[in-house]
Amino acid sequence: MLFSIFLIFSSGYLFKVLKADYSKALIDVVIYISFPALIIYKIYHLEYSPQIWQVFGIGLLTMLIGMFLGFLTSKLFKFDKKTTASFLLVTTLGNTSFLGFPMIVSMFGENNLIWAIFFDEITFFGLVIFGSLFVAYGSEKEINIKKMIIDIIKFPPFIALIFALFLRNFDLNIEFIKPFGDSLIFLVMLAVGMKFSFLDVKKNLKLATLALIIKMFLVPLIIYFFINTFLNIHSPALSVAFIESAMPPMVMASVLAIEARLREDLAISAVGVGILLSFLVIPLYKFLI
Repeated sequence: MLFSIFLIFSSGYLFKVLKADYSKALIDVVIYISFPALIIYKIYHLEYSPQIWQVFGIGLLTMLIGMFLGFLTSKLFKFDKKTTASFLLVTTLGNTSFLGFPMIVSMFGENNLIWAIFFDEITFFGLVIFGSLFVAYGSEKEINIKKMIIDIIKFPPFIALIFALFLRNFDLNIEFIKPFGDSLIFLVMLAVGMKFSFLDVKKNLKLATLALIIKMFLVPLIIYFFINTFLNIHSPALSVAFIESAMPPMVMASVLAIEARLREDLAISAVGVGILLSFLVIPLYKFLI
């Protein structure tokens, strides 16, 4: 399965080189159709477990640790505001859906994908809240709380989550929606492959490597120690949460850096190198659990 994921990723990259980049359209299809369908299907069939809150907690802790270490490093090296903001974006926000979902399915099977969905939901809140704070800091703009709330409410996967919780009150046959959700992994890996660029990887490689040491090594190892010490690392839910904590920087981190005119070369390089590194590093973490 992992080889298939890499093959789809490579196909997306080659398609962009030989034909065109349709990543924006593919991501739109995923966000408005595939991802909401997957959430509705998984949440409807979910049996309640207290581990849901543990996964939420690990997701939040992952971002807070990445943010703390990123801020500490920025102060240590005396980064300017734009560099600090970009650095925080890539150390705090992980690629928990577009890359995380295929990785989780390949290592734990589709039955455990639900835990990755919960982890990603808290990551989305982090994207809206922390992402907005970092952008405001780096671009010296005012923080807009109202816009944050509106962004959360109108995000299609969040709407799907609320709708799925409502549907659980009824005895329905929703098998017809499953093929829509099944398309997610193929579409997202094609899109990620199309977004990848070797030229971007070369830009600011040293700072990107420093960010990835924090995001893909220090953060997950701290999370592993926490789960293994205080919880149960052998629980499927927490095993998934641990692997998700090791995901490379979120693609949207580079998008925010570009739109806010921060250090986009740093963000793009960290995202690009992180994607390549994930195919080697993430499977190794499986041996810890």
